[in-house]
Amino acid sequence: MLKENKKTARMAGIWWLAFIIVGPISYMIIDGQLLVPGEAAVTVSNINSNLALFWLGVAAFLAGYACFILLAKSLCKLFNPVNSKLTKCMMGLVIAGTALILIGKIAEIAAANMSNMEDAACLFNLRTNIEMVGELFWGLWLIPLVILIFKSNLIPKIIGGVLLLTVVYHVAAFGMFFISGADISTNPVLVIFGMGEIIITLWLLIKGVKKERRVA
Repeated sequence: MLKENKKTARMAGIWWLAFIIVGPISYMIIDGQLLVPGEAAVTVSNINSNLALFWLGVAAFLAGYACFILLAKSLCKLFNPVNSKLTKCMMGLVIAGTALILIGKIAEIAAANMSNMEDAACLFNLRTNIEMVGELFWGLWLIPLVILIFKSNLIPKIIGGVLLLTVVYHVAAFGMFFISGADISTNPVLVIFGMGEIIITLWLLIKGVKKERRVA
């Protein structure tokens, strides 16, 4: 059982690492080149002038969230014997958040094909707002995972504690955007609070799990 748990944990680490690597290709690199906040006409022009790059970004987006779903499935398999209700809750939040983000991407694609810039601007704004709601889900799905870590002996509880900081980071980013319009998700100081996902990814890849014993 311990060997199987380690294999499952390392698969989760692989999918998490893939998500961490592929995600920025779409969001930071490609979207950063094409999307100009508040400038729908410029954004549409950029996309139409770089269609191959735009669709590469869409492909990276889909690949990234496919990795995210597979990550959640691996974590559910690993922790299901600990508490099946919590794993179902975690998977539900992952699916809901991913579906929401997918709607935002569809809005972006639709905006890119608009001739009316006012309509395009509305869709780009919708996409931005949905992305920030997504920040809330990226914090919420970690809460069942943190509880499962604390209830089991599979992963050090200190990693669960660090993940709590990541929850705070995502929820704070969501709150600040809708309260004041400030986007703190890329603040270099606050991003440190989001490092929990990198830490647990490295643990899953290198160590797998601590031991076989689980606490109900």
